[in-house]
Amino acid sequence: MRLGNVSSLVDQVSKVEIYGPGAKVRHAFRIRLAELVSEVTGPGLAQATEALIALHSTETLSLAESLQGLPQAPPSKISSLQCPYKAMEERIGKLAFAGRGNLSLLTACLEAASRLQSLGLIRAEVRGAVAGCLLRWAEESPLQELRRQLPALAFLAGEEPAMLSALEQRLVQRAGRGFPVAGQFAGFFKLLLDLRKDGLRLLDGPGLPVDRWVLDAASVAHIPPLRLAALDAIREVLLHWPIQRLAEEFRGPVFTLCKEFPLDVKPQVCLAVTQRAVLSLEACSEIVAREGDCMRLQQDLILWSAFASSTASEGLLRPRAKAYKQILADAVTFGSMAFCAAAITPGCTEMMQGFKGRSDELAQRASDLLHALAEVKALLLDQVPPEPPQGQLAETEGMS
Repeated sequence: MRLGNVSSLVDQVSKVEIYGPGAKVRHAFRIRLAELVSEVTGPGLAQATEALIALHSTETLSLAESLQGLPQAPPSKISSLQCPYKAMEERIGKLAFAGRGNLSLLTACLEAASRLQSLGLIRAEVRGAVAGCLLRWAEESPLQELRRQLPALAFLAGEEPAMLSALEQRLVQRAGRGFPVAGQFAGFFKLLLDLRKDGLRLLDGPGLPVDRWVLDAASVAHIPPLRLAALDAIREVLLHWPIQRLAEEFRGPVFTLCKEFPLDVKPQVCLAVTQRAVLSLEACSEIVAREGDCMRLQQDLILWSAFASSTASEGLLRPRAKAYKQILADAVTFGSMAFCAAAITPGCTEMMQGFKGRSDELAQRASDLLHALAEVKALLLDQVPPEPPQGQLAETEGMS
């Protein structure tokens, strides 16, 4: 006997009397089915589940029919009916433990356990054990594996609500560890967006009421945990990354995230981007003032322009009135684009005396720098300069 022909055999066995010699046939059939179930592999779990459901339905019907008119007749021992189901419990548990790193196998185990538990054929603890293996998988698997298994994760989240909380906690922890390797930052935010696209709205704080959201000290607003963790990760890279990494990696998915959450994430990212842009330009001005490395300064200004252009085009670089005027001021104003560019551009009267010895080298990229800064200027001139902040906000005006 094989699992594939159990359904047809079940129909035949169901016609055998439940008492007397027929009981031996039924018992032998259940024992053989238990043996088959105890050896089933992951791909055969669905077939084994169908076989057990078929066995249960026919035996229940036969037992009910056999008891009609004989209310005082004691039924055969019900425990003998559980032998295949106990075997299935053990098999599901062994497969889930052995395949705790295999999501497809764990999914098959969860589906089988859920169906059988809903019919009362196995204990709830079996399904709970499988769910525990799934939660550990979500906590330990690499982010690349999470991305690869997005369709399965969407299904599992519907079957096991705790999966959403496990994934959310895993991503919150990952966001706080930083992104030292190139590509990790964009990959992380793309994963967040892909999860959201597939219906796993972890950024919205699934299962948490609004009063359980986390307070963001900077904005004095309550934000879902993962959304706040993503925002803090953005703030961290804007504060500590060199301008080259910002110019190369601060784009794409993080811009899309800001569009997805225009009321809480975007305003805070805008503040952080603007602060970094102003501080970086002031740092370049300080290099000019002390006549530092002019070649490095030229390269940094080109990278700064790339960062400023990409963020300004997305509406994320919006300096307040004082900083706005400083950035666009003339070549004699410290902290302006013109001040930095004129100091290292051959032919400009404001070029620093200490840089003139490297005029030939600076001239090679002077045109690139001027075009890049002109693009930033055009984007900023398209903005309406904000009114100067009032009250307590005036103290931070120069930084934003």
